This record gives sequence, C-alpha cells and structure tokens, in this order.
Amino acid sequence: MRTTDGAQVDPILVGKGLTKVYAPAGSGMARKAAVDGIDVSLLPGECLAIIGESGSGKTTLSRLLLGQLRPDGGQVMYQGRPVLHGSPAAKALARDSALVFQNPFASLDPRWTIGRSVAEPLLAARRRGSGHLWHRRQGGTDLAERVAEVLSKVQLDPCRIMTAYPSDLSGGQAQRAAIARALIVKPRILLADEPMSAIDVSARVGILHTLQSIMTQSRQRSDLSSGMSMIIISHDLGVVQNIADRVMVLVQGKVVEEGPVKAILNHPRQSYTRQLLAAATL
Repeated sequence: MRTTDGAQVDPILVGKGLTKVYAPAGSGMARKAAVDGIDVSLLPGECLAIIGESGSGKTTLSRLLLGQLRPDGGQVMYQGRPVLHGSPAAKALARDSALVFQNPFASLDPRWTIGRSVAEPLLAARRRGSGHLWHRRQGGTDLAERVAEVLSKVQLDPCRIMTAYPSDLSGGQAQRAAIARALIVKPRILLADEPMSAIDVSARVGILHTLQSIMTQSRQRSDLSSGMSMIIISHDLGVVQNIADRVMVLVQGKVVEEGPVKAILNHPRQSYTRQLLAAATL
C-alpha cells in the first residue's frame, strides 16, 4: 500500500493463492500447474510488470486476475469484493478493464476504418443498452470527438488515421491504434500483453513512450485512487524498466523474485533475473 497526501490507498485488484492447473490434452502426462499459489496486488495508478519466458505462466496469471479464467485455487478481489462467476464484482471488473494484444493486425478488423475500430467498444456498450456507461464514458462529447481525442493521446493524427484501414498503417501505428481502442472506455485497469514483441525495434521506442505518457497522466490525477493501473506482460526487462513501478518474475508458474523495478534491476537475487537483464533489448 502507498499513501498520497496522507491518505491510504488500497489495492484495486488482489489475487491470493492463485493456482491454475492444466493437463496436456491426449498426452497422458501428469497435470501441471501453470500458476502455482501466487499472491499479487495492484494499486491504483501503478504499473506492474509480470516478466518471464514463454510458458512461465505470466499470461495465465493475467487472465486469472482479470476474471477471464477461473482459478483452481485461490481468489481474486476487485475493489475489495470477490470476483466470482456472474458476481457484481466480476461484471464490474470486465467493464473496467481493457486489453492490448501482441499483434495489432490480428486485433483490428481489416474491413473497418481505424476510426470505426477505435469507436467499437463504446458502440458495443450502446448496443448492450449500458446507458450509464455510454453517458459516463462519453463525458458529454460526441463519438467522433472522443475517437479523435484518444488517437491524439497515442500520438496519431486523427485527420489522417480515422479514415485509414489497418493495411495502411505501419506496425507501430497499428499498435497505437489498438491502445487507443483500449483507452476509449477509460478503463481502470489496462492489460498490455507483450505489446511490443510483434513490431520492429524503432517502433517499440514509440510505443514505450506512448505507454509512459499514459501512465504519467494517470499518476498526475489529484485523486490517485481513481487513476488507471496497468499490467504489462513481457519476457524482456528492457521493455518494462522505464515504465513499471514494480516487477514480478515468474519461472514455471512460481514467483522467484518481486519488488520495485529499480531494486530488481540494480540488485537481482536470482540468476534467471540476471539472464533477463542481459537479454534486455531496450
């Protein structure tokens, strides 16, 4: 927990003893825990990095935290309430979270303009009849203005980009558009799952700066408890060292190292963490 202006800020999201076990289909092999008894918390306005090689359990852990997978053991709490299937907390968490995936071209419909794709989450809310959500998240502006606003926030020119199609964009531009689509619903929690691994190194720097700017704006809110939090999934400590507040290192479903980013970077205790540092690309 942290304090701001003398006030205590409680975690917005907590996982206790989270466990998820898989059995390889048709292999006859023993069941294996992809996530094995992990405790984790996320503060308002905080960026938590979950680091590990492929198969370490980082994506499974993130899906458990956002209620997209049911744990075989342990529990998730959102804003102090248990996230159970169909519960008010589960519905609130689904409404208040947004995802940015690894490959932007796989997540943007090639038939739609970028303006249409970015607007889709708000249009979907209107179709569901979520009038309160539509009004609250529109903030009194019309849809085109809101789309232009979030495109500008991710350093894209709305006049040019709104009418473009995914095939007209570079990888970096497409990923920024995907980030804009996630931001348009003003999420409380943003999950970025390997957001830079599918684009070239020069574009990664731009995406990193975009994410840094988003988190800086969130941390500058007068009411920190309402700031957006971010979970970033990566195998590369170089990607997260300039954006994350805290890092959790996973190996085979277990946490082997956790703490403030600077402490982990300057004094890694585990040889595995030192290997990740040596392989950092940014």
